[in-house]
Amino acid sequence: MNKIDDMIDFFLYEKGESIKINGTDEAALIVDAADKLTYYDDKIIRCKCQIRTGDIVEYNNLKYMIISQIDREENSYRARMRKCSCRIAFNWSGNIKWFDCIEESKVFDITSGNYISVASGNIYVTVQYNPDTRNIALNQRFYVTNQPFKVTGIDKSQEGLIKLNCTLDAISTTYDDVENNIADRWKYETLHAYTLTINNGDAANVLINDIIQLNVTVTDNGTAVTNPTVTFTSSDPNCVSVDNTGKVMGIALGQAVITAKLTYHDTVADSITITTVETLAHNYSITITGSSTVKLGQSQSYVAHIYDNGNEVFDKSVAWSIRNQDGTSTLYASITASTGNSATVKAASSSAYLNKYVVLTATLSDDSTVFKEFNIQIKSLF
Repeated sequence: MNKIDDMIDFFLYEKGESIKINGTDEAALIVDAADKLTYYDDKIIRCKCQIRTGDIVEYNNLKYMIISQIDREENSYRARMRKCSCRIAFNWSGNIKWFDCIEESKVFDITSGNYISVASGNIYVTVQYNPDTRNIALNQRFYVTNQPFKVTGIDKSQEGLIKLNCTLDAISTTYDDVENNIADRWKYETLHAYTLTINNGDAANVLINDIIQLNVTVTDNGTAVTNPTVTFTSSDPNCVSVDNTGKVMGIALGQAVITAKLTYHDTVADSITITTVETLAHNYSITITGSSTVKLGQSQSYVAHIYDNGNEVFDKSVAWSIRNQDGTSTLYASITASTGNSATVKAASSSAYLNKYVVLTATLSDDSTVFKEFNIQIKSLF
């Protein structure tokens, strides 16, 4: 070891590897830990820069945590580091912070030299001691691989590290963002419920070398989103092309599906089938715009837009109707006013109808085969 320390500059130049320590670029010698412990991915790090217990080391696109005391020699530092097994998020009243950690369901008994499984439903979590993690408290919740845990014990006896004893907890379907492993997220943030609708209908025709402009509506919890960022794609751009503003052009005879996706939430999407033709025949479709919710005893306005081959027309009208989605006869909401292309829907005031759905239908006045249905949920006043 003394030879390495005496020639550390040479070894770092010849054998050193690029790493990051707490986000800062450094160079170090990295070797596998030379002992019989094989349960963990442990390595020995040697470098000239000062390192501390708890430091996070990025090596070969993986995160490691220094878990041992530091062996300080004249020219170098040496320590043992262990691969971080996951990242966890702690939530402080809406302030969410992520931490690399070592999660263990087994511990090593130094006396017996064996691994011991912890009690069922319990885990140990080791995190770096820093100004954020020192605020972790008993009973604070977090997620590991879509399972919630609660902190039942905190050990700060080892400098640079915090060790948490944790037990399996219950999922909160109201507040937890289970998919993204964030506990209590919806206590402090609005749970987004995006919808995206192509307003030109489900299908349209376009002449060769002609253009249709697709109109898209995006809502979040029933409220229209201003200037949403949308990505458009064509299943066959050699037949029907589309640009990033939703302009569709007929290129060659045939058919393609145009898909619009919310750019930063690409599971929110809608599509329309476009056929390139030599001559146009009427192809009517209807869309309905308005809130997807109406509060008890209150009203919302809705507008029907009529399209012919994807282009909005204004010489047609619709007939309006409403029914309960569940088929019951006593209406949860009613149409209180309507014109040719607009309608006002008012929800009943009974709390028994809370979270029920009604279906608003607009039917083309001169062709009952062309209609559009729109689901509306009855919501609380609060």
